[in-house]
Amino acid sequence: MSFCQQSADALQMHSNASVSHRRFKYRCFAVLHTYSVGNVPTHILTWGKWIEESLGDHKEIVLCITGNPGLPGFYTKFLSTVHECLNKEMPVWVIGHAGHDEARDSPYKKPVPPIEKNEHLYNLQGQLQHKIDFIRKYVPADVKIHLIGHSIGCYLALELLKIPDISERIQHCYFLFPTIERMADARNGFILTKIINPIYRVVQWFYRCFALLPTIIKVWIIYCYFLVTGTPKHYLGTALKYTNPAVIDKVWFMALDEMEKVRNLDLNTIEQNKHRLKFYYGTTDGWVPVKYYKELRQKVPDADAELCTRKIEHAFVLRSAAQMGFMVGEWILKHRVVM
Repeated sequence: MSFCQQSADALQMHSNASVSHRRFKYRCFAVLHTYSVGNVPTHILTWGKWIEESLGDHKEIVLCITGNPGLPGFYTKFLSTVHECLNKEMPVWVIGHAGHDEARDSPYKKPVPPIEKNEHLYNLQGQLQHKIDFIRKYVPADVKIHLIGHSIGCYLALELLKIPDISERIQHCYFLFPTIERMADARNGFILTKIINPIYRVVQWFYRCFALLPTIIKVWIIYCYFLVTGTPKHYLGTALKYTNPAVIDKVWFMALDEMEKVRNLDLNTIEQNKHRLKFYYGTTDGWVPVKYYKELRQKVPDADAELCTRKIEHAFVLRSAAQMGFMVGEWILKHRVVM
């Protein structure tokens, strides 16, 4: 019987896990690497094995592609739970998006290229290339990947299935609250494109002013917001990174590109790979209406698509991380490579 079936002890695991750079050996490692895609520094969180450490006898890994904003720190509790569900037998990695973490405290001190004249690094295609380069560089060709996508991470994962040398490494995909079609038509897409975008200069002025506040005041404001919304306070450090104007600019730039590029459902790719795709849709999702789930079931009747019955939010990592971790861990156990 797996850990997931035995108990919910992993709910407390995150509070006991430490995050550090690779020179320290703790349960969870936050490792900064520099990629060839414009030399953009990228934070990678790993459980089990470092990405530069030999995988040894491990022939499977779990790789999670985040949503937008792509800050791996928001995924610590979720993926810690997944790792525990797998009895710590399979390395678990999470990769964020290029430019979404300035990493000022990194010992590498590698500057992140500005968005000006580097738009190709931070748009949707650039983020896809970022993931392609990562897999080709760090995942051995004989290792199978259990690919978790969250939100726009699902769109990128679906695109990865079109690339032969990447696709052949993917064992199974798990799409959580997948934004893989008609993003601009969803409720939140309408708000972003029709309400926020026209006044974005005002919003930009506001967050640039906010960034000038002393850190202690910013932390206090974020903490108060967390209290009101019921967000766990252990995400304070990650949320503080999101107050960096350079990060917000790239997050917003990518979001607008998503509204333009993510339109029609890629039925061809889904049909070709439906035997290794798991879809999980929400019932309270402002980005992915329930009708998208129903239409997928009509168009691909035998797709492994599930509608949440627990009212878990799109941003599940904030309040339902452990609950989702248990479910995803069980799915991965079901689809492990048969040795």
